[in-house]
Amino acid sequence: MLRKSFIALCSTMLLSAVSLVNATAQTTALPALHTEGNRIKNSAGTNITLKGLSVIAPEQNDVCTDCNAKPINELIDMTVSNGWNSKVLRLLVTEALGKDLAAYDATYIKPYVDHAIAKGLYVIIDLHLVRNYGDGAGAVPQSQVKGFWDFIAPRYANNPNVLFEVFNEPIAPDNWATWKSYIQPVVTSIRSVAQNVILMGSPSWSTRLNGALTDPITGGNIAYVYHLYPNQGPATAANLDPKFGTASATLPVVLTEFGWDPSSSANQVTRGTTSGWGLPLRQYLDARPQIGWMGWIFDNFWAPVMFDKNWNLLSGEYQGAFIRDWLAGAPAVSPCSDHLARGATATASSTYDASSGAAKAVDGSCADSGRWMSAVGDTTPVLTLNLGTYKDVNQVDVYSGYGFPNVATGTVLSAFRVEAHTAAGWVQLGTVTGNTRSLVSIPGPTATVDQIRLTITDPSATTPDIARVYEVAAH
Repeated sequence: MLRKSFIALCSTMLLSAVSLVNATAQTTALPALHTEGNRIKNSAGTNITLKGLSVIAPEQNDVCTDCNAKPINELIDMTVSNGWNSKVLRLLVTEALGKDLAAYDATYIKPYVDHAIAKGLYVIIDLHLVRNYGDGAGAVPQSQVKGFWDFIAPRYANNPNVLFEVFNEPIAPDNWATWKSYIQPVVTSIRSVAQNVILMGSPSWSTRLNGALTDPITGGNIAYVYHLYPNQGPATAANLDPKFGTASATLPVVLTEFGWDPSSSANQVTRGTTSGWGLPLRQYLDARPQIGWMGWIFDNFWAPVMFDKNWNLLSGEYQGAFIRDWLAGAPAVSPCSDHLARGATATASSTYDASSGAAKAVDGSCADSGRWMSAVGDTTPVLTLNLGTYKDVNQVDVYSGYGFPNVATGTVLSAFRVEAHTAAGWVQLGTVTGNTRSLVSIPGPTATVDQIRLTITDPSATTPDIARVYEVAAH
């Protein structure tokens, strides 16, 4: 009798556990997606705008020798907490070709897909190749891409949370017809086992999706990918419509990569600012909800980063805080106009004229009419900002020059130092010499700040040799 009661109790517990697992699965499974016209929709027929983030490839998470690396699952957790509101995780697969795919999947794909699904995310399995395609030397043969998806697609077939990005950035040949002949058999093979939405790249680093307007890939449930960075020009309708905006009126389009970095001097591909490029891009995409997007990249090493190497969120003209706020649906504002020092009491050692007083340095304007300018002959101009109360300042952005965001190099501040006043007194935040940038970001102190001081030791490299400061923004 005791044994039977024990067995009955165990059975009840087991059924309860199974019910709990099923309940969990039901709460984390999302409505299946499909394409219809130029939209991605869920199973209820509701239009869905995919918005999310890419994380570093799990197999490369230990590459940086001086980074404070975090486990991938912790990164996934971060994308849905602390003000982030990501709905999609783009999971990179960078080193699978030629490997034991069963072992690779078990180590680098499935654990993170499962964790993301448990967090209520859609997951893009991205075969993250940046290679030529075809049979040429150094190119990726079709057989390798097809072999990967022939293994992976059945394992995630029809999982409502999972999308497939079949080839991240095919480079050359830069020809749509050649690309279609290469990738169509891969798609056909996937479609024989799975109806998951496929994200389709294109030649020249996934910038040729217009080829699909006249010669689309067949198989259904296909959205077309575009990758966008500041080197491709301004984020205006005149520039972006011909690239992918016009196509999005006919085809489902997702930007699975975009990003910017104001400090990127060597990498001209990503060099841009939030005010000059990120803000107009947001305004463009917000007006076109048919276009989905994935911010590149939620990391402190792969560029353009959203965090510094100690996982402090980068703000101001860096993309981190801006994309976080975008995902959260916060209003679209320029970091030049919305910051902790705006409206502070400003005093200056001199002023060029009556229309360029010290208050212009904290008026929220990065227009030429919104600058503080020092007097001719003031060789070491000083600007002091009184914030009124002690505030947490993580970063100070100094905007200078003429013609922002396309500033003439010689008009920017050539050399200066930034100091902050804490309860313990004045501390130096940074010294800049030989500057040629219109925007310089300086990390803030660990203590709270009630004043910021800008001391300019070399105003400019042009005549008149004066300081031209758009804004000193604190974030």
